[in-house]
Amino acid sequence: MSAIFVAIVAFGLFGAAVFLSGFVVAVRETIRERRDGEPEREWVDKGRYGWSALFAVFASAVVIALAGVSPLWIYAGPLLAIVTATGVGVAFLIGNRRPSAAPGPKKREAFRGPMGAV
Repeated sequence: MSAIFVAIVAFGLFGAAVFLSGFVVAVRETIRERRDGEPEREWVDKGRYGWSALFAVFASAVVIALAGVSPLWIYAGPLLAIVTATGVGVAFLIGNRRPSAAPGPKKREAFRGPMGAV
């Protein structure tokens, strides 16, 4: 086995673990929200994912072009796929931390008795 093969397999296993763990978290969150019965709130997406998507498309085009120039670049394709899958897994993991347009639950005020706040 070559070193590049071992590296791609190791990165692939790591990327698969991140993706699958993120996917499991997202599915559990979806099931929990579905069971709540509360109407879905409108999300405010402040993430700037357009730049990363544009970079991924550009990087793929460059790798495809370079694979025609030198056979060494053929290994960059699987690495790009692994990085993309890992990024999707990370997005699943941080997906439930998005801010909501709907107001959250109100803070409970401290009880003010004759001796002050409790």
